[in-house]
Amino acid sequence: MLIEHNIGRDYVKGMSEAIGAYEAGDRGASVRIVENAKNHIALLTEQIDEEDNILNPIADGRLSVERHEELLKQFERVEDEKIGIGKHEEFRKLVSDLEGIHLR
Repeated sequence: MLIEHNIGRDYVKGMSEAIGAYEAGDRGASVRIVENAKNHIALLTEQIDEEDNILNPIADGRLSVERHEELLKQFERVEDEKIGIGKHEEFRKLVSDLEGIHLR
């Protein structure tokens, strides 16, 4: 998974560089933007599937109920302190809105 994370960073870097080139007038850079975006989407889709169907069930089977509850509390604390109260739901609404626009 560490290798996959590095590959994902390369796709993000590729998108960023291509966006810079596009903004500088290289209209052909749009192809690189789309290519890197599609590759990153495919990679993330595969990673999420692995997490949902392999890693999370393994973790659930090995964590005690107490440890699981403690982790949830820590996640909530980080969300409140670092991300902001209510941001998680804001992001969920944004995703839902975008799905409604782009997946009709």
